Amino acid sequence: MTTLAIRPAHSTDIDRIMELERHGFPAPIRESRAVMQHRQEHFPAGFVVLESDAGEVIGYFCSELWDRDAGIDANNFAVGHDIRDVHRADGSRLYVSSMTIDPHHRGNGMGRQFFTQCLAHVRCAMPQIRHSTLMLSAEWIGAHRIYRQAGYAEAIRLPNFFSSIAHHDADAIVMHRDFA
Repeated sequence: MTTLAIRPAHSTDIDRIMELERHGFPAPIRESRAVMQHRQEHFPAGFVVLESDAGEVIGYFCSELWDRDAGIDANNFAVGHDIRDVHRADGSRLYVSSMTIDPHHRGNGMGRQFFTQCLAHVRCAMPQIRHSTLMLSAEWIGAHRIYRQAGYAEAIRLPNFFSSIAHHDADAIVMHRDFA
C-alpha cells in the first residue's frame, strides 16, 4: 500500500508540476511555468504537492488569498492571471486556482481526499480564511462531485468561459463555500 503525504511545493518540483499540468488540462487552459512559479513564490502556504512514499509527486494544489468582498470578475479567473494582482496576504477568501492528480491515480477517491487535506492544510496555516471560491468547467463532472462533497455550491456561471475546450457546455461554474 502506498503512503501519501502533502507537503509544500519546492522550487525543484516545478518540472513535475508542469508535467502534471500538461496531463491535467487541455493546452488552451494550461498555465505557464512562469505563472506557476509566481504562485509558488507569492503564496507558498497555498501551493502544496501530493507525494508518494517513494518521493514521487503525483498531484498539486495551488491557491490564492483574496479580499472577502472581492466581486466575481472573470479576469481574476483568467488563465495566466498574475497572482500578484489579486493575492492579499490578509485575505479571508481562499481561491483554489488549480488542482490536479496524475491520471494513473484518478478514479479511486484520491482526488477528493487530497482536496480535503489541502483545504485543511491551508486553513491551518492561514486561520483568517472564512470563505473559499473555485471555478471549473461545466463539463468536468468528476470535479463537480469532489467539490460538492467538500461543501461547495454553485454561485454563478460565466457564459462561454471555456469555449476553447468545450465539447457541449462552455460555461464556467464558480463555486463557493463558507467555513464555520
